[in-house]
Amino acid sequence: MKEKLTYIDLFAGAGGLSLGFGNNGFHLKMANDISESALETLKFNLKYTHPDTPRGSVILGDIKELFEHLGAGEVKYDIQGHIVVETNKEVELRKRAPSIKENDSIQKTLNSIKHIDVLVGGPPCQGFSMIGRAKKLTIEERTKGFIDDPRNQLFKYYLKFAEKLLPKLVLIENVKGLASASGYRDLIKNSLTNTGKYGYDTSSQILNAKDFGLAQNRERIFFIGLRKDISDKFGIKSAEIFNYILSNKTEPLKLKDVIFDLPAIKANPKPNNYKETSELPFSDPNCFGKNISDLRYNKLICETNKSKNYRDLINTYNKKLIKPDYLYNHKSRYHNTRDTFIYKNLKAGKYLNDPENEKALSKVTYGVTIDKNGQKKVKGFGDKYFKLDPDGVSKTIIAHLETDGNSYVHPGKFPRSITPREAARIQSFPDWYFFKGSTRNQLKQIGNAVPPVLGGVFASAFKKVLTKINE
Repeated sequence: MKEKLTYIDLFAGAGGLSLGFGNNGFHLKMANDISESALETLKFNLKYTHPDTPRGSVILGDIKELFEHLGAGEVKYDIQGHIVVETNKEVELRKRAPSIKENDSIQKTLNSIKHIDVLVGGPPCQGFSMIGRAKKLTIEERTKGFIDDPRNQLFKYYLKFAEKLLPKLVLIENVKGLASASGYRDLIKNSLTNTGKYGYDTSSQILNAKDFGLAQNRERIFFIGLRKDISDKFGIKSAEIFNYILSNKTEPLKLKDVIFDLPAIKANPKPNNYKETSELPFSDPNCFGKNISDLRYNKLICETNKSKNYRDLINTYNKKLIKPDYLYNHKSRYHNTRDTFIYKNLKAGKYLNDPENEKALSKVTYGVTIDKNGQKKVKGFGDKYFKLDPDGVSKTIIAHLETDGNSYVHPGKFPRSITPREAARIQSFPDWYFFKGSTRNQLKQIGNAVPPVLGGVFASAFKKVLTKINE
């Protein structure tokens, strides 16, 4: 029997990259993240995605503590300015995660992994956000601030796994903003180039999900590292892998062909109304959705040819089409009267300052100013309220959806923000992929994930390289 290609997924989250690699026949040796709900989602879906991976190989905990089990030497930060203190949110996240320092079973799991073909992951990117930084700082001071945020040094722990296990290929995903962060793109590239016994031939590219058949304008930077001894022996360069990936570009889909086949539900009528006992059946005209539908999946989906093509694409796993029994995570949130009015009067695809949105703008009460002509305008982000364009692609699905959905208003007949399932559809998660946690946290998990279809593009390219090497 031919041995399966293997990989480890660090900062795995809800499993976007793992879906992409599993869908190309890769075997998951281990996954790690600090978010309990995200890992619960990954674990819950293992029975479909990686049935041969023990649940104990999905490890909840701080990568700094996981690294101690690896025994791979000291991690040194590359300081380029001044240290920014971690936010309380990050500190609390670490406090909530169980300590794994003295965990013998985790030590045993790590000791059992002698080799992997691929290391994948998306080290946290929150430290690159300019939002919330002191406004009086100069651009240079701000740049130094987010370069030296401790969260942005976590990729060093990630690379220690490459140093220890010597994978043939390494994949790192991060926000586009990293590319313009003074020196930071080079820091990651140089670190990966010099990692381990052999080092890695390294390239990076900014890719947009919409160029790979998704209905989402999502730009992210990706780094590929190919072990130098392999690169030299077989005459393959990491840049060539990117060229192959870029050759697989295709036209984006329209948003309406991705989410309009899902049931048209109303906004949740009450605040904090998320208990399952408060849900209404889908047959009720006032239904605001359910975490698990009461009606069968095939009874709820509105069939169109284009939506069927996309559904079949995302629901096919290892060449087998999986149809869920029920519809999952399609449940809306509560919106107050002001927001509902704004949602209703927004013009799809138009920013708030557009003349066509004058009626919607009239009810916006924060972040607004009056110009010299007496016209009301929004300051800063003109899409703080935004209705998605059904004939275009969605904005980037981000983790901030957990906080509010004002920038992601559904363009259908019922004004409301998009549901977790609609966000998952835009991200290309299968309908059979069930998200654990609260409705809000589901949105955070989905926003943080790499789109599985895009992950699959990398997995396919890596598989091609590894097959050539092994043969």
